[in-house]
Amino acid sequence: MHGKQFLMDEVFAGIDEEYVYGRLDFAGKVPIDAFEVVVNVESWANHAGNPRRELRLDATVAEGRITSWRVTQGKGTAVADWTDAKDARVALVRNFEFGLPLKWLLAAPLEIEKVRGLKSSDVLTVRLRLRFSVWQNHLPVDALPVEGWIELELLAEEDLVAGGG
Repeated sequence: MHGKQFLMDEVFAGIDEEYVYGRLDFAGKVPIDAFEVVVNVESWANHAGNPRRELRLDATVAEGRITSWRVTQGKGTAVADWTDAKDARVALVRNFEFGLPLKWLLAAPLEIEKVRGLKSSDVLTVRLRLRFSVWQNHLPVDALPVEGWIELELLAEEDLVAGGG
């Protein structure tokens, strides 16, 4: 077995009213050898045993540039790709960045206001989970977080202000 490679330094994630964003910072320069960046994103409702929606962003990189990317849902159903972006944003310069519409994840912070106090809030998306990995030759070589996921709570702006007091 080969030793672990550390290609990724840090990952970041955030949301606004329309998008979930992510950024992967490499440990050093962007590798010249061919590799793939894979980002798994899940949306979750309160008390759910399974995700509401699972998306996978695959970006193929060669010679320090994205040659193609695609977003799939569940078992591989195509959502978007580099030929038809459909509101997705994917870029690689010194780091890898993306933005995916929250509607693709059946999630939006504003939804919470519509059902506040109703029992239907248990089916409402309340959090997102993200995991980043780098693959070479169809094998994973690095992943962040090392264990688990980055979790983002979906809160309306008023809830963030009220909670930050």
